[in-house]
Amino acid sequence: MADPILDVRELTVGYGRVEAVRNVSFSVAAGALVTLVGANGAGKSSIINAISGVLRPRSGKISFQGRDITRTPAHRLVGTGLVQVPEGRQILATLTVDENLRLGGWHRRRTASATIAEMYARFPVLAERRALPAGSLSGGEQQMLTIARALVARPTLLLMDEPSMGLAPKIVDEVFRVITEIRAEGTTVLLVEQNARRALRAADHGYVLASGEIVASGPSEQLLADDAVVQAYLGVESTLPIKPEGPAADR
Repeated sequence: MADPILDVRELTVGYGRVEAVRNVSFSVAAGALVTLVGANGAGKSSIINAISGVLRPRSGKISFQGRDITRTPAHRLVGTGLVQVPEGRQILATLTVDENLRLGGWHRRRTASATIAEMYARFPVLAERRALPAGSLSGGEQQMLTIARALVARPTLLLMDEPSMGLAPKIVDEVFRVITEIRAEGTTVLLVEQNARRALRAADHGYVLASGEIVASGPSEQLLADDAVVQAYLGVESTLPIKPEGPAADR
């Protein structure tokens, strides 16, 4: 079996005296779409932020493409191909759409323009609004901008933290369609989602977190078919449709 592109071993992350994540271990195979699911406060975002270098773990080891990155700062990881789509979008509201995208390609200035052109082709609504302040976009448009900005960096591994948060059902459909496309094009995706069933339907493999620990894991279909896991951790069935139905812009 080939070595995983991402390997997390006995990761512990804390805030002050509180341990948000305790001795978590998991791996992600190259080309896979893997999801971390669980309730709010389960530790999902803490794991993502530790992997991306935003948080420094208390203990454990994180390896990316066979190299120890446990203490590598976030700005250096982007150049290695590990890129995060942060929770809450975190766009630069006063800069234009185009300026936000160019910041996404800061480390690859010679080739960024071609990739930005690709993003405008993929997300036509961003092309239409390229000269507008990013803060003037709708919530769905801002989420597409955040994803496009990350893709300008040409990630090998894309970390996505709650990409459907706060979006209307039609826009959530579009977000998941884009995630599926990104994976189909060869980018490995680690997805953090509160919408557990929707995330597991899209993913190959899932890890269920509760109170900072992994309580269940396995192929996504297996987790969705496990009544005990569904009743204890996955909550009420989402009313969102499974198949995409509309464009990205909630206009």
